[in-house]
Amino acid sequence: MRRVWIAAVAGAVALAAGACGGDDGDEESTNTTTASSTSAPTTTLDEETRKEEAATAALLDYYDAYQEATADPVDPEHVELQALVTGEHKVVVTRNLQARQANGEAVRLPAGTQSSHDIRSAELQPDGSVEIVDCQVDDSIVYQVETGDVVDDDVVTKLVVGSMALDGGAWKVAFTEISAAWSGVGACDG
Repeated sequence: MRRVWIAAVAGAVALAAGACGGDDGDEESTNTTTASSTSAPTTTLDEETRKEEAATAALLDYYDAYQEATADPVDPEHVELQALVTGEHKVVVTRNLQARQANGEAVRLPAGTQSSHDIRSAELQPDGSVEIVDCQVDDSIVYQVETGDVVDDDVVTKLVVGSMALDGGAWKVAFTEISAAWSGVGACDG
């Protein structure tokens, strides 16, 4: 059996050597190009970067779900939102939506909204959480559902620091805090 294997290897080496032989230029080449069966190596992200990117995506999903939950009709138990929050933050978010609902308020974005999120940083922390700094423009309009009267339509730029925790295999918002705010549309530069 060993001789068969050695012979197979020798044959493969001979084929490879023949295939690598050059053209001496005397005759016209009849070689055709075929697609390679090998592919270029892919660049993989390191584990830290993958976690930071997944946590950032979850935070942005949270903002989208929150916008849906606070629209008319306000839904404190919005399934996607509840799946994206954890711990005390889940309690606070749910309580705030319940208060908005009880007050007969909802939130909408204006036509031509300038609402945006500019993720400034995402850093994996020693405890496994990811801290995210987000410069966000908030031009949402809080209004009374029954009358349409505007309660708050201030445009504010906020520097928000959030903490994302891996909970049950999914990244969830554990904490958010506005660390600075400016009137109007800005760049979080102070």
